[in-house]
Amino acid sequence: MSNLEHPPECRANVEDAAAREEINMSDVTIPESARPAIYRLAHLTAEDFATFLKALERAKPAASPDLFSKHITEQVPTIDASTVKLIVDELFSMNSAIEKWSIPTADFAQDVAEAAFSEQSDEFPVNETDKSILQDRLKQLFALKATLGLTAKALDVLTDAQHLFYTAKILTDARPVFNEAGTKIEAAVIIHNLMIHYGDGSDHRNFFVSLDTKDIKELREVLNRADAKDKAMRALLQRSETPYLDVEE
Repeated sequence: MSNLEHPPECRANVEDAAAREEINMSDVTIPESARPAIYRLAHLTAEDFATFLKALERAKPAASPDLFSKHITEQVPTIDASTVKLIVDELFSMNSAIEKWSIPTADFAQDVAEAAFSEQSDEFPVNETDKSILQDRLKQLFALKATLGLTAKALDVLTDAQHLFYTAKILTDARPVFNEAGTKIEAAVIIHNLMIHYGDGSDHRNFFVSLDTKDIKELREVLNRADAKDKAMRALLQRSETPYLDVEE
């Protein structure tokens, strides 16, 4: 999952509705982290939004947000790639909220638009026209179940774990073995320090473990076996005609 970001939190926040019969507009808030994406979505030109929507309709579902955004970006050269990724990531978050709370998409689109309008400020200017545009655009985007919706579901399944791998690196050094007096190096050993950077909820953490040459060989064999099992699983899915959502090209 080195190319897979931790799934974004539900930025269009929905309070716990367990004790409620339905979710209304007051349950939805727009945190500051979500406002740039929502503002840009509402302010795309009509032509750019039409192109963006068509690109999403034709996009190949993927199990990586970066790969999915790349598919979109290639088809909308008039929109900056960072804007595409910002909006798409936010749509993943909102789709997760819709799935989690079984909210009708039209209602959620209205709730987000109303919340954006009610929370307008100098830094987040959303007028009545913007609210109407945002609601209409969200309704159209939430309807893309076969592309955007499927990718959002795949991300939820793929990242449904306590810890998520981000990156890893190995630092190798030689450690001297001194004589009893500590005045002479009599030998040396090679140590490989494996660092795994992972996600723990909303936190980022590092895990360190020391390896020797034999451990490196054993770890490589484990990874090679994982590669072989991956190929076998893909072949099985292909024979059963089950679409496989990849995390890389």
